[in-house]
Amino acid sequence: MWKKWLSGNSMFITVFLLTILNFSNVQAGQDLVGYDENTEVIVTGTIIKTEGCEFRGLKCFVMESNSRTFNVITAPFWFVKRIHLNLKPRQSVRVVGSKFYGADGGRYIVARSLKTLPNGRFITFRDNKCRPVWNTRTIKRSSCMKIFYTPSQSL
Repeated sequence: MWKKWLSGNSMFITVFLLTILNFSNVQAGQDLVGYDENTEVIVTGTIIKTEGCEFRGLKCFVMESNSRTFNVITAPFWFVKRIHLNLKPRQSVRVVGSKFYGADGGRYIVARSLKTLPNGRFITFRDNKCRPVWNTRTIKRSSCMKIFYTPSQSL
């Protein structure tokens, strides 16, 4: 009886499982960008461009340091908006993050933290276990985020 039911509903089961797997990837979305502590760098430079840069649903900006250009991957747009991260071209920043080369050959940094210079605002994007801070229960799209979100110590 089970064999007959499974064979008749195998297409439905397959579609159902694929939908669940796809939905979990969409929910995790930003977890698709890995963080490798072995490639962690500290880069100080000047922001060139803040608009029009996106990487897998995450907000980016382009910075220059020692004549090298980096695409810095920060956080989902909703998180950037909630923490009032308003970066501007020609602003100086210090980024701690995991460096990698993209498929386009460009240099990318998955930001763990960012410090605006010279005023010193410090923003944490990854916790001490390198997990995105926006995925924690206390922060995720919550109106209480500002109460529970506490930036780490400065660089």
